[in-house]
Amino acid sequence: MNYKKIIIIAIVLIANLEITAQQIKGRVVELDDGKEVPLAAANIIWEGTRIGATANSEGFYLIDPPENYPSTLVVTFVGYSTYKKEITEFNHYHIVMKKSVDIQEVNVKGKVNTTRVSVLDPINIQTISTGELEKAACCNLSESFSTNATVDVTFTDAVSGAKQIQMLGLDGVYTQITQENIPLIRGISSAYGLSYVPGTWIESIQIIKGSGSVVNGFEALAGQINLEYYKPETSPRLFWNAYGNNHGKLENNLLFAKKEGDWKMNLFTHISYFDKESDHSKDGFLDQPKIKQINVFNRWEYVGNEDYHIAFTARALAEDRQGGQLSSYENPYIVDINNKLIEFSSKTGSIQPKSPGKSAGLQTSFRFHNQDAIFGINQYNVRQESSYINFIRQTYINNTNNVLKYGFSGYTDRFTESFSGNIDEAFKDKVRLDVMPGVFTEYTYKSAEYFNLTAGLRADYYNNTEEITLLPRLNMKYNPNEKTAIRFSAGKAFRIANALVENASFLASNRTVSIDEELDPEIAWNYGANLTHCFYLNGREGTINLDVYRTEFDNQVVVDIETPGKLSFSNLEGTSYANSIQADFMYELFDNFDVKVAYKINDVHTTYNGEEKISPLTPKNRALVNMSYATNFEKWMFDLTWNYIGESRVPSYFPYETDYLFPEEMSDPFSLINAQVTKKFKDFSVYVGGENLLSYTQENPIIDAGNPTSSAFDASLIYAPINGRMIYVGFRFKIK
Repeated sequence: MNYKKIIIIAIVLIANLEITAQQIKGRVVELDDGKEVPLAAANIIWEGTRIGATANSEGFYLIDPPENYPSTLVVTFVGYSTYKKEITEFNHYHIVMKKSVDIQEVNVKGKVNTTRVSVLDPINIQTISTGELEKAACCNLSESFSTNATVDVTFTDAVSGAKQIQMLGLDGVYTQITQENIPLIRGISSAYGLSYVPGTWIESIQIIKGSGSVVNGFEALAGQINLEYYKPETSPRLFWNAYGNNHGKLENNLLFAKKEGDWKMNLFTHISYFDKESDHSKDGFLDQPKIKQINVFNRWEYVGNEDYHIAFTARALAEDRQGGQLSSYENPYIVDINNKLIEFSSKTGSIQPKSPGKSAGLQTSFRFHNQDAIFGINQYNVRQESSYINFIRQTYINNTNNVLKYGFSGYTDRFTESFSGNIDEAFKDKVRLDVMPGVFTEYTYKSAEYFNLTAGLRADYYNNTEEITLLPRLNMKYNPNEKTAIRFSAGKAFRIANALVENASFLASNRTVSIDEELDPEIAWNYGANLTHCFYLNGREGTINLDVYRTEFDNQVVVDIETPGKLSFSNLEGTSYANSIQADFMYELFDNFDVKVAYKINDVHTTYNGEEKISPLTPKNRALVNMSYATNFEKWMFDLTWNYIGESRVPSYFPYETDYLFPEEMSDPFSLINAQVTKKFKDFSVYVGGENLLSYTQENPIIDAGNPTSSAFDASLIYAPINGRMIYVGFRFKIK
């Protein structure tokens, strides 16, 4: 059976579908001197049910439709009269709230939780809002998780400045990263893509642990991170963020939003510049690479008809990063990585006004990414041309408690690679074409009482193996009471590994590369359980969250760095698994003083050359404590974060004789402390902060740094920061 047959089956299947469900949307505001002011965190719920939503920072909300019409929509906010409206049809509802008591001497305030865990959704989703992102400098996506315990961020090597994420103890390639549910970081961008997403562009981040929805694709082995950028309807008309640190790095971000007739648009621009040489480790290598990046993103949305949703985006990026030895060296070892990226995407959808809760949607994306890189005397050039399509239809059976989704998707990736280093076969203009069409269906049962279930199935065809892979997924939630949720999940996922593309950090060495001729797709099962409990203590809200997850690989592309001087890629022969346990506690200790405490244990094992070992450079234990305080109306905000990173296994570098050997097989545990103070004025704010305040750095991060042409030279075995203390200052200017 080939992919053409799959497409035919999909078309026949989709032809019989009804239009999918859409959420009811609107805005909650108050009138202040005749001007509309958004009521962030206003609560919206269907009377007599648990179907609810919360307004965002601009007052906009999205809520699932009721089971039956008519139904009563109830809106509440502290200090305001309760608003009730009978809803008879799908529409856009603009809600104006009135203060219950209009006395100027009384300060009325509403508290917005910057990190939220839902007790309503069957899938384990954690949402990070703009307020949480602003607790750090948040220059790019890699720095957006500094106050979050679920996602870990580490350096990949000591010369490129690239960072990677880890989730459930697994490298970032096993986490699907999407932009508004369109694939974002994959292929070439796996190495440096976290720095391609400025934090100031992000309105919210949804973190899904373990098995998610089949609608979003087949690649989420450990989970999904979905980014929601500012939309034209929610973004400020003008937003300007400028940043600088004591190392010499400068960044500038501008956001514009405007309306042109029936169209709304926003334009994002980002410039990053760093051109300073520093070597605090005294090993002759730059502590961080020189970087020049320009990044532009433009979105257009059609607003002329509420029965249709049409949006287009375009993005262009150019970046050059230069690391390696100081320029004062004669014939220095240079790392020069040049990236150029162009991307287009679209979203279209329609609804049936006479059939509330039914619609259809189509997502598309096209990407061209070119990378030219030099690692010493070796060159690595790669080009990626990708396309993506995802068509979804959703309907309900009898009522909106029974939701049914159907659709099809298609991925194509064309890679052209050339590598001049030590490799066991010719690697010049090597071309690989991946074509992956698939179909999916998903059923969700929503009970207003206590039980929700989502069950899905995907069937994806891969052209290079000529095989169809079935991916079942199941998520269940039980509510013993209105404040507690117990979740169970199980699911299968697969991904196409790109050996050199995704492991470019290891090219900062003189290892001999070996790649098995045929690498089969990676396949894994993920099982998880979650307990979320919301409580009130002394009139203050708190949350306890406990997660237990296990990932088992049926097949894995094993990256073997256990043999000195060798880098090999092969399919798994033996066992490979990851166990992850995490406990979180969040509580408002006193007025406007929030505390977040988390502890995580990762147990990750992989078979290397017939021997099961602890996976290298993966800390077994991690802990986080975050404390935040804000004065009334958030005129002053203070934030302090402590991260503890436990020991991890470092591969042995014997039998090489060098002065730069790791003294022990296990790295030393260490702590990182970050802090920030923000002063807000009417239209702008000023912030000052510091990262790695204890100035902890890895000792001798580069093996045999004095002789980069030797067999022992390696800059890829990184488990701790390379840069010391960093102090930054910046300001944000916003016109709503």
